[in-house]
Amino acid sequence: MTALALALILLAAPASNDGSEIDVLVLTRLHPRELRFEGPRTLGLAARGDTLAIDGKPVPQPLLLEAGDWRVAPHGPATRRYRASFDIRARNGELRVVATLQLEEYVAGVVASETLPGTPPAALQAQAVVTRSYALAQPRRHPEARACDLAHCQVLGADVRGRHLEAAREATEATRGQVLVLDSGEIALSPFHAACGGHTAEPTEIFPGPDRSGAAAVDDGGCAAPWSARVPLPTLMRAASSAVGGTPADPRALRTQAGAGGFVARVVDRSSDRGATGEAFIRALGAEVGYGKVPSPRFQLLIEGDFALLRGAGKGHGVGLCQSGAARLAGQGLDYTAILERFFPRARLVRRISSE
Repeated sequence: MTALALALILLAAPASNDGSEIDVLVLTRLHPRELRFEGPRTLGLAARGDTLAIDGKPVPQPLLLEAGDWRVAPHGPATRRYRASFDIRARNGELRVVATLQLEEYVAGVVASETLPGTPPAALQAQAVVTRSYALAQPRRHPEARACDLAHCQVLGADVRGRHLEAAREATEATRGQVLVLDSGEIALSPFHAACGGHTAEPTEIFPGPDRSGAAAVDDGGCAAPWSARVPLPTLMRAASSAVGGTPADPRALRTQAGAGGFVARVVDRSSDRGATGEAFIRALGAEVGYGKVPSPRFQLLIEGDFALLRGAGKGHGVGLCQSGAARLAGQGLDYTAILERFFPRARLVRRISSE
């Protein structure tokens, strides 16, 4: 048994919020004007400005729908599924839909949405702990809800189903109530990413402010995920201007400062001494060339004629749980406690007491 497994203890949840439920702003990417709900009842909802209508008739808002198995769709047969209660309002011609889910139901949904089918059980269990910890530690991200269903909160795909969802539920149940906790007693704001490229990043070199992740830069040999991108210099300059706050005099004035594990800690414009984190720089570049084409702040930057050539490895910010690495370690026989101990050496695993 690992040291982390031995550290599995009981931790009382705060009396003001046992964390047994979580409210999530859903369907945000769709900006729905109309929705059909099927479940305990069947309803056709529409937003008419700031007026909410059911089957064409205005109704007071918010509309509160009881907890149940609901199917929801913007058009045609309802196929998105939620085990939740709902708070629904009309605002500026759109329906704002907040689903309140049991925490463990939410965790299972995120695990299924954020991992690949065929991921080994131990890696899914590690993901469940990380997902649960992040959900409880994150600040309230939206006026209407603690979280949303997009990646900057955690992806919650309501149409995930089949064997992969069953595996995610099994992993969630196997780790029910377990979270990562810092030495301060706070639940860790534990991040994850798809692939680190061979080494994870030091949290403070990627994200500004105090570190609450429990993660550290650790070797993860075997996770390659190489990539390259060729970017026209005007595009590079626009991204650099957005990231560092001012247009560099020359693209060759841009210099990268290496951090732990080969990640770029900072990109600096030597002509002005302004700089940005490597993560901020690739986000700005992604906004110009398309997100995913420059997938990681683990890169080298070269200027070749009228183009910038970026060569790198990994997918995602590189902090915390490497999903590719977790799957590989699980395939080698490590259990989820050992996987978490590898990627979160500054945290310990505990079991929360809740009213679930």
